[in-house]
Amino acid sequence: RALNRDVFRRITKYAHQSELTIEIRHGDTTQKDRKKITENPPDVLITTPETLVILLTQAKYLDALSDLEWIVVDEVHELLSSERGTQLSLSVERLEFNSKFPLTKIGLSATVGNFEEAGKFVVGTKRKCEIIRDTSVRKYDVEIKYVDGTISDVAEKIIEHVSELDLDSPILLFTNTRGESEFLASILKEKSTIPIELHHGSLSKEVREETEQNLREGKRGIVVCTSSLELGLDIGSVELVIHYGSPRQVSKLVQRIGRSRHNRNASAKGLIITNNSDDEYEAQAILQRIQEGSIEEQKIHDGSLDVLAHHLVGLAMQIGEISIDKAFDLITRAYPFRNLKLEELVDVLDLLDSNYLIFFDRTKMTFWKKGRSFKYYFENLST
Repeated sequence: RALNRDVFRRITKYAHQSELTIEIRHGDTTQKDRKKITENPPDVLITTPETLVILLTQAKYLDALSDLEWIVVDEVHELLSSERGTQLSLSVERLEFNSKFPLTKIGLSATVGNFEEAGKFVVGTKRKCEIIRDTSVRKYDVEIKYVDGTISDVAEKIIEHVSELDLDSPILLFTNTRGESEFLASILKEKSTIPIELHHGSLSKEVREETEQNLREGKRGIVVCTSSLELGLDIGSVELVIHYGSPRQVSKLVQRIGRSRHNRNASAKGLIITNNSDDEYEAQAILQRIQEGSIEEQKIHDGSLDVLAHHLVGLAMQIGEISIDKAFDLITRAYPFRNLKLEELVDVLDLLDSNYLIFFDRTKMTFWKKGRSFKYYFENLST
């Protein structure tokens, strides 16, 4: 959602210059704005995979989406190895089925390790994909510090380090868990005179947006955060990113440290601080791989049958009565379902029918929605 807001803020000016309307629709969108978007769909819509699943069942919005020509998937690396990505791949095929035009699909990422697989994920099966790669290399100035003590000792070392630097700009402090972020923020507030803020997905929209605005304005202080501020945010004023503990993955560290000095020519500046020797060794290995330009290859999350079941119900709600052959053709165009067998599809339909979630006619080999379809569909939007 933070990424959605940031993208919206950045491209609104360009959209208006081209006389295009633009809106944002996600979990933080008010009921009033949701109604406005449904009644008057914009030319450009910024949304999330979960919200897109909702829009695919709204007749008025489906009518507007029938003129859809372009889909852009930002931070595509985050989706490749998750059920969330599998969900999105089927949603995109449902969009293509609904549109009068063949869709042009674009995937964007700064941390993809396997370009060919990522390309296939974005465009689907039986389609060509062109990969455009920026060959410039960003440098990373990252220090690793080990603290022999508790998380309270870590907090004191962070305060000491930040005080020595005397930066007149915001600092991001990433943790791997929400619990760590809250605990570390509380200790820092108690021990430091530096302004401390907290940002994660469970905080209110107002608190998160205020913190994001303070970052954009370059207000001095430390923002303790989780992955909620990891992706693509344009915060040019951040001079330093601190990471508590090992980031676990090369791509994670690239994304997080990359929030600092966010412009093309500057080296990213970071500090990894840990009080665990295993984390220290792991961080050293990750840092070495960054210097070598070696990012993990994300494995495509293939054939999630629970996601398939959800979208079969969604198809019945979107289209009405649909033949198995038509559904099978649509589903197997999504790259994570390229190896799905017709027998597996029939088994899932049988299961849905036996649980009274759809009607499945084995004689006609068609299926359609049932009264319980809606409840099941909207109670299982998140994977």
